[in-house]
Amino acid sequence: MGKVILLSLLIFSTNLAAQTAKQQKIDELVEVMNMDAMVDSMYAQVEGMMQNMSVQMGVKPDEKAIFDKYYADMTEVLKTKMSWQKMQPMMINLYDKQFTEQEISDMLAFYKTDSGQAILKKMPQVMQESMQMSQALVQDAMPEIQAIAGELGEALKQSRSKAN
Repeated sequence: MGKVILLSLLIFSTNLAAQTAKQQKIDELVEVMNMDAMVDSMYAQVEGMMQNMSVQMGVKPDEKAIFDKYYADMTEVLKTKMSWQKMQPMMINLYDKQFTEQEISDMLAFYKTDSGQAILKKMPQVMQESMQMSQALVQDAMPEIQAIAGELGEALKQSRSKAN
């Protein structure tokens, strides 16, 4: 009986030590990747989208104060609901779930290099530009999508009228 308990404690402590080592590597990776700064850059991207929204909405100079108030309220909601403090435990859990300890070690080694740091610095801009390109493609496709949705609505309407 004592051997079973001793063996169980040994297995548990070995597993706990492995988790701790992996957890420490994930914490270091989060720091090396400057994930908190990425969240800050996300706010800057949102600000750019908000400025585009004011143009799309045709906000006039005398309406700017109204728009700015709503913009400030939306920014506050984002900073509160999507703060790094709230995201950090989720990101750590995500990396823990998706990557092995070896993969975390390999990412750490890479992101500590000059090339890895350059990629991390450029990635927010790459993501922003790719989102803008995607939005342009979606806008281009929107008339066709709306036409298909209209056809679907009409087909469903006809089908339902036949069923009644």
